[in-house]
Amino acid sequence: MTQPRRMGVEGSLMRGRFIDAAEALLRDEGLLGLTARQVASRAGLKTQLLYYYYRTMDDLILALVRRVNERRVARFHEIMASPNPLRGLWALNSDPSGAVMSSELSSMASHREAIRTEIVRFAQQFRAMQIEAVTRLLAERQGFEGSGFEKSGAGIVMIAVALARAIVTESALGLTEGHSEALAIVEAMLDRLGETVPAPSESDARVLSEPG
Repeated sequence: MTQPRRMGVEGSLMRGRFIDAAEALLRDEGLLGLTARQVASRAGLKTQLLYYYYRTMDDLILALVRRVNERRVARFHEIMASPNPLRGLWALNSDPSGAVMSSELSSMASHREAIRTEIVRFAQQFRAMQIEAVTRLLAERQGFEGSGFEKSGAGIVMIAVALARAIVTESALGLTEGHSEALAIVEAMLDRLGETVPAPSESDARVLSEPG
């Protein structure tokens, strides 16, 4: 008789260790490094234990996808509560580490239907959240009435996401022509919208002041 999988504290810790390992491997080595044996080795656990908590590697990858998505939603809500939400959304979409992870997961999704379905489902929801937020934030800004921009949330989000992804992807290849000019345009728009550059926190200032 098959023993039921543990769902208590110990089980949660073990599952978390496998997800941690999978995320580290995907970030450091890409798809080729994401095997059951490598994940178990990185977690410091046995491969048999991985399959005790996850029936298949797809189940583990789905758990990783959901963790990444939950983290993005949490960050989104933090940004919405910040003084400069539009600048924060740009930073979120242009974060290199996030772009690398999204690219690797998207490549994997083309061969795994369940993973593709989960990624597309979340992407649609998350984009809708961003569109609603950007549309509302632009409507609140002075000087944009009648310009059409206050009703172009979907287009602006799409341009920002595509530009950020292109910059991250090309930079990884060493192709940077036009990047600084594109970023300058984004910065000019954010300045016009009253989105100031956040001042360094006390911890950031302390790190910057310490000798290297």
